[in-house]
Amino acid sequence: MQNMYYIGLDVHKRTISYCVKDGSGTIHAEGTIPAEGTIPPTRFDLDRWMKTLPQPWTAAMEATVFTGWIYDHLTHAAGLKVAHR
Repeated sequence: MQNMYYIGLDVHKRTISYCVKDGSGTIHAEGTIPAEGTIPPTRFDLDRWMKTLPQPWTAAMEATVFTGWIYDHLTHAAGLKVAHR
C-alpha cells in the first residue's frame, strides 16, 4: 500500500506557503512558492514545485480571492479541497 501525502496550502496574493505531511503527521517538506498577483498569474513556479512532490498526494487550501487559478491548475491532484473557516 502506498503512503498518501497531505499538503496544506496557505494562499496569499504574492506567495503560496505549503506543508507536506504523511499520514502519521511527519513533515516531509515546507516552504513558499511565488504566486504573482498579476493577471494572468504565472504558473511556472507552481509546475516546478509539483514535480518535487512525493506521490500520491492530496491538497487542501483556504478560499480566498486568489484561490481560483491555483485550484484550476492543480486539478490533477489525487484530491483537492477548498475550505473556508
